[in-house]
Amino acid sequence: MNDDGIRNEGRRRVKAAITAAWDRGAAEYDRIPRHGILHDDERTAWRRLVAAILGDATHSEMPRRQVLDVGTGTGTLALVAAELGHDVIAVDLSERMILAARRKSIESGIAVDWRIGDAEDPPVPEGSVDAVVSRHLVWTLPDPLVAAQAWLARLRPGGLVAVIDGSYPRRPLPLRMLATAAARLEGAQDEHEYPPEIDARLPLLNQRSPEALMAVLRQAGFERVRARNLGEIDRIERAHLGLVQRTADGWRRYLVVGRAPRP
Repeated sequence: MNDDGIRNEGRRRVKAAITAAWDRGAAEYDRIPRHGILHDDERTAWRRLVAAILGDATHSEMPRRQVLDVGTGTGTLALVAAELGHDVIAVDLSERMILAARRKSIESGIAVDWRIGDAEDPPVPEGSVDAVVSRHLVWTLPDPLVAAQAWLARLRPGGLVAVIDGSYPRRPLPLRMLATAAARLEGAQDEHEYPPEIDARLPLLNQRSPEALMAVLRQAGFERVRARNLGEIDRIERAHLGLVQRTADGWRRYLVVGRAPRP
């Protein structure tokens, strides 16, 4: 096997391990705090955020966008975007995640085009969408630059990329020690466990800030890349955690956006 074949086989194994992990976690994913939308105030906050990103197309003066949700998981972003009147294609490697998302779509009566596919090579034509969105995806990508370049290719000129994820800002040593103790007391474990050799292949795992992602998007060719913290989402979600969970939780959400160049 030549070097390209070895690299491709390595990538295939990484993707297979990642897919298997999400298949295992699909049934419980929406029950995990800060993952599924578990409370009415959380739902209101997420709808407000997605409306701020894409616009609320249920109002006649707002455009209806073609939206691609990459790494959709159980479809949280896709369903909110579709509820706001947008046409949404949602893609995930995990068949079980897509099945869970499709069940939610049927139960809610919200139409989304669900597809099994790779976020690093989404199964949609180039230049066909107005926005690419993702939630809780980028830390799982073995090659985020390849993914960002693929997203750019799928966007129309001037199209939007909007990435929602989280980082672990460095906290003072006493808080870190307290958080470690709280995590042990809680019995907290990584709910999406990968083998260590897979973790080592994920460049955006456990980032301190969104700066690395912003650099990836700029390198891919996106313009007007900027980030902001999602403090309202953090505050509302953390309010539903117990004291020990809140102490152990060092994860803070962010939004990074950019634009495809115009000719």
